[in-house]
Amino acid sequence: MIKATFKQKENDEIISFEMTGHADFAEMGSDIVCAAASSLSINAVNSIEQLAGYQPIVEVEDGYLYIEPLSDLSGKQSEVTSILLNSLLIGLKDIEKEYNKYIRVKTI
Repeated sequence: MIKATFKQKENDEIISFEMTGHADFAEMGSDIVCAAASSLSINAVNSIEQLAGYQPIVEVEDGYLYIEPLSDLSGKQSEVTSILLNSLLIGLKDIEKEYNKYIRVKTI
């Protein structure tokens, strides 16, 4: 199962995202749940780089992804990052609605 955790401040600002595990919906290469979650997550990282103009803290290993925005962002960078990470949260929650045996999304 994929476990996606969004860590938020009290004002709901996302301060980190961590995704672990494998969906095990289908064989590697045919797993649509894994492909969807991976695509959304990698797109979020790439979009932060291109649209917010900075490289977030990223750790990637097999079955693991961690994203953390930098702490010294301009107002515009912070706004763009917030929109992108919230979009990721929405997308992963939508996948969870259809495939809740294979992915869990939580905010803490």
